Amino acid sequence: MEKPTVFGEADHLFGVVNVPDTVASRTAVIMLTAGMLHHVGSFRFHVLLARQLEELGLVSFRFDLSGIGESLAAGVAGRSLDRAATEVRHAIDLLSEQHQIENVILFGLCSGADDGWHVAKRDSRVVGLAMIDGLGYSTRMHQRLGWIEKARRLSAPSYWQARLRRNVSPKVDVETLRTGSDIREFPNRENAQQDLREFIDRGLNILACYTGGAKDYYNYAEQFYEMFPSAKIPSSVEVAFLPSMDHVALLKEDRRVLLDLFRAWMLKVAHGSARAEKELARA
Repeated sequence: MEKPTVFGEADHLFGVVNVPDTVASRTAVIMLTAGMLHHVGSFRFHVLLARQLEELGLVSFRFDLSGIGESLAAGVAGRSLDRAATEVRHAIDLLSEQHQIENVILFGLCSGADDGWHVAKRDSRVVGLAMIDGLGYSTRMHQRLGWIEKARRLSAPSYWQARLRRNVSPKVDVETLRTGSDIREFPNRENAQQDLREFIDRGLNILACYTGGAKDYYNYAEQFYEMFPSAKIPSSVEVAFLPSMDHVALLKEDRRVLLDLFRAWMLKVAHGSARAEKELARA
């Protein structure tokens, strides 16, 4: 069942809850919007994931942050990260009050992953964090592979042919955003490493997925581990590297790969949380 919902301090936020006929876990999934995308997600990915999770007995909630999609631009002022954290807290409260949800898994792409990381620091009800092209920091290997890729491009005749065409084409004066200046709110590496250590100590499950769309800051499979050398990363932190896939999973085949990956991981985390809750109740 898909239930449209209005919530928030000023009833200004809009979302859709998917509730299965039989709820298999008190852990739900909240899907966070990326950039200006609204709650359906990139190429309806949130809708597809929510319906598959519903078939598996998991409650999910996809909603628009304030000022995006069908949510009004109201609520707390200040940094976008803090504003998102407040709104996600309202979403968790809603699921708790209306659907008896006790824990949540956060899922986000790009800035949605940034918001998820920030929320996970502030709310202990978050037991899982799933990210696509989340935070990243350069390493020596990242730089080396970047230089190799640049040298490969410079050696290709097609690169110089394209440069020549641009040089002889009429110039069009367009005001636009400079390449590489899109806004991402990563914490500095030292703070991120401390966050990660705290997540690990708390038992937070993490799935960090990186695509070829993040190659400017993430370009090889082991980079996540080398970004945080002082953090002893356990099996509760998983990393997937999909270099042939673009940032928004344009191809249907790519979306199918991501759906399979995240659905299986979320199901594992949700039922693992349910088992832990039962063991604590018996103790």
